[in-house]
Amino acid sequence: MYTFIVVDDEPLIRKGLLKKLETFDHSLELLGEADNGADALALIDSTKPDIIFTDMRMPEIDGKLLIRTVRQQYPQMKLIVISGHADFDYMQEAISAKVVNYLLKPFSRDEIHTTLHQAIHAIEQERSLEREFLLRTVETEQMKIDADMQAFLNVVLAPNASSKKSAFRSAEFAAIFASEQFVLMTVYSPQPLSAQQLPTFSNGLYIPHPQSEQLLFFLIHDPECTIHELQIKAIQTANVILTKAQSADICIGISSPLTGIDGVREAHHQTILALDERSITDFGKCYVYSERNIPFSPLKWTRMFELLFFIESGNSQKVDELITDFFAFYIRQPDALLTHLKEQCREIITETKRLLNDYLQNGSSNNASSSLEAVLNVSFDMECIRQYMRKVLTGAALLLKDDNPYASDQVIDNVKKYIDNHFTKDLTLEWVSSLFYLNPSYLSYLFKEKTSENFTDYVNRLRIGHAKHLLASTDDKIYRIAKQLGYDNPKYFFRVFKKVTGWTPEEFRKQHKSFSANNKEPGHV
Repeated sequence: MYTFIVVDDEPLIRKGLLKKLETFDHSLELLGEADNGADALALIDSTKPDIIFTDMRMPEIDGKLLIRTVRQQYPQMKLIVISGHADFDYMQEAISAKVVNYLLKPFSRDEIHTTLHQAIHAIEQERSLEREFLLRTVETEQMKIDADMQAFLNVVLAPNASSKKSAFRSAEFAAIFASEQFVLMTVYSPQPLSAQQLPTFSNGLYIPHPQSEQLLFFLIHDPECTIHELQIKAIQTANVILTKAQSADICIGISSPLTGIDGVREAHHQTILALDERSITDFGKCYVYSERNIPFSPLKWTRMFELLFFIESGNSQKVDELITDFFAFYIRQPDALLTHLKEQCREIITETKRLLNDYLQNGSSNNASSSLEAVLNVSFDMECIRQYMRKVLTGAALLLKDDNPYASDQVIDNVKKYIDNHFTKDLTLEWVSSLFYLNPSYLSYLFKEKTSENFTDYVNRLRIGHAKHLLASTDDKIYRIAKQLGYDNPKYFFRVFKKVTGWTPEEFRKQHKSFSANNKEPGHV
């Protein structure tokens, strides 16, 4: 017998779902229904169902917060999302929460039955593990180690540091954190990795990473060593691991020696930096954290705005091609580090989320998403990152396909629309013509014929119009305004501004302040 609840603000949807479950081949018991997230949480707390069917868009508490809360408070419960919206942020939240499936309405009886079988299979696996666990003696040292590992992982991976001190009961962990100092290693392999594949050490302890089968933590300590000696010993131990490992592609990030449980989070951060600050194709080595600053890469991929154009226009095929080019570019650069690749991934995802927010009005942040950071913190080879970027960026293009702003049969209308949306970028006739598969000379001719204005004059008029607004409404430095509007050369901006308005930027700002009391604006053109 498996219990479940249904959460959806549409009664007909709930009724239809229950109808489809009548012919399911396992015994199911409905514990209740809710039409909003707040009532659902109360129902979950009182009934403790095995399975939760939930919509995403609901009053009071929406599905995003509901599944996040359930995943935190009731990780054993299986979540099945039933939604009428293929929303980017909703899907990302569902993926992050490890829902069984994300079904789009209307869904078929076969789809819901297949998903239920997956949920029940997962439940049975977990129950089997629980039964095996309960057969063990409660106070064995192994159980203490398991509990301590979980406490350690909570300190290392929790989003926010806890003020509560962790108490370690096992002899292994107690010895490590009673030492003067310890070193943390993060061991990464492109293939699944387990401690059983690696050599053991009397003064070290492997800890599986809960979010990736490709990662292990390794804690090493020695109370007889000085800080310098412990650092050397850690490097020697890492080299033994590399020598005896079954995979030649393992790489290891090594922290500085740190003290106490309070140093664990910093040690973890150091190992990530150490692994990121290596050549993209470099494997089979250990990398020791240092405090040197990694310079911004001069080898940055220059086709990012082209990629964003095809995401914006919903062309998933071109997006896929450019993602391939993006990663091929970094492979070809001998001086590129993994951190440079990750930084540009962050930039691309930030801009993609901005596009989604602009067109779908989903209220998403313009910062790189937390899901991306979660991926980057456990991925240290290009293939894992490529798979994630391909999934997210082609998915974004598909979401924006129906909102393609460049779908007019008049090519100049599409060109003008692109300029209107992106006039702050470094727009050139050659660049824009390439996006729309036109010869630059032909685009120049066609643009003048259709608009009675030169391409460059049109771009400058938009920029200067916005510059006037910024000069009047802000106290920003003029060179900053020029840079913000795509003018790398402030002197050129001055010349263009005076040509269009008859004023220099300083004169315009000064005159605007003089005339503002009379609601007048200088330099009308």
